[in-house]
Amino acid sequence: MPEEFRSLSELLGLVKGAIKKELPGQYWVIAEIMELRENRHCYLELIEKNEENDSLVAKIRATIWASRYGMLRPFFEASTGTVLKSGIKILCKASVEFHAQYGFSLNITDIDPSYTLGDLARKKQEVILRLRREGVFDMNKELPFPLVLQRIAVISSETAAGYGDFMDSLLKNRHEFSFHTTLFPAVMQGDEAPGSISSAMELIYESESEYDCVVIIRGGGSKADLESFNHYDLAYFITQFPLPVITGIGHERDESVADMVAKHGLKTPTAVAEFLVDHLLAFEFRLSALLDRLSSSVKNRVQHESAQLQRYQGDVMHLSRALLQKQSEHLLHTEQHLQRELAMHLEKLRDYLNLLDKQRELVDPQNILKRGYSMTLMEGKSLFSIKDIKPGSILETRLYQGRIISKVEHISENNGKRED
Repeated sequence: MPEEFRSLSELLGLVKGAIKKELPGQYWVIAEIMELRENRHCYLELIEKNEENDSLVAKIRATIWASRYGMLRPFFEASTGTVLKSGIKILCKASVEFHAQYGFSLNITDIDPSYTLGDLARKKQEVILRLRREGVFDMNKELPFPLVLQRIAVISSETAAGYGDFMDSLLKNRHEFSFHTTLFPAVMQGDEAPGSISSAMELIYESESEYDCVVIIRGGGSKADLESFNHYDLAYFITQFPLPVITGIGHERDESVADMVAKHGLKTPTAVAEFLVDHLLAFEFRLSALLDRLSSSVKNRVQHESAQLQRYQGDVMHLSRALLQKQSEHLLHTEQHLQRELAMHLEKLRDYLNLLDKQRELVDPQNILKRGYSMTLMEGKSLFSIKDIKPGSILETRLYQGRIISKVEHISENNGKRED
């Protein structure tokens, strides 16, 4: 057995003494809260991560005893607007403690809220810069609103007071506009909020054609509750959503990243309801204006066409009178022309009849007989040749004055030759 030896407690006592000697005072330490439990006292797990690859560099337990915690917590929350919780960085004043049974730990006696404020602002700014760098920051803003916003997909906690205010303002609006809302329940604060809201949006996406826009609303709360809406994943999901997103998450002074990337960011759920009502009212005004324009246009057109018809009526009457006058003159001219043509035709007919009458007189047998000719008939028929005459035939010779009845005794032929 060695001549000199120590018990474990003696060795650890030496360690405690060495720490007290080497680290006698208190130190300001920057660390991230990994875990936090409250049981009168506050028990924390503090860590440090590598900024390049986010790997764990250091880890230690810490305690804020109840006597200090009762003062530090309300001061921190009032100053930062957020609660002490996992995931945030703090600048704390602490002493190094060592206990033989529990090992190393830090005893925190003070926290500087300004550092946490700066760190939260830095994280928020990093999210904004990342979204801008990726070129997606304004994507949802660039989506046009439909002419009518009536089919509303609402993401909220069903029991939230803000949801009740929103529904009352929307459905009981003074203009009695009709809206159709569908609630997609989600956790609206805490670490689960970003994932829960994104899951609700995924459900809306499955039937996006049934909605005109998405509304994300929650009631009032502490500034700490707003941190959920600065989460990169939620903000990115909003930028990529195919429907316009309207936010009303209940903060009058602060604007979250979700507000910034949404199509329209409003302060309260009631303001969102008023915006939807005003949007529909503006559409009604546009319809009224269009109706007035249409009515005025129709009235002007009717007046113009009526005046045109009156002008046409006057023109038709004038043209009709002119046409009737022209046609009347044409008929008169035609009548006169026909009368002249008829008179000339009748005159020609009279001349022709006179000629025929003269011709008739010339061939009248009586006039021929009067000139010294005679006409021989046999049995009442004129004779042109002697072939039908026989000796003994009775002939009648007609003269201008009187007639001669003779009996044929001899017939001679001269073959048509004239005898001198």
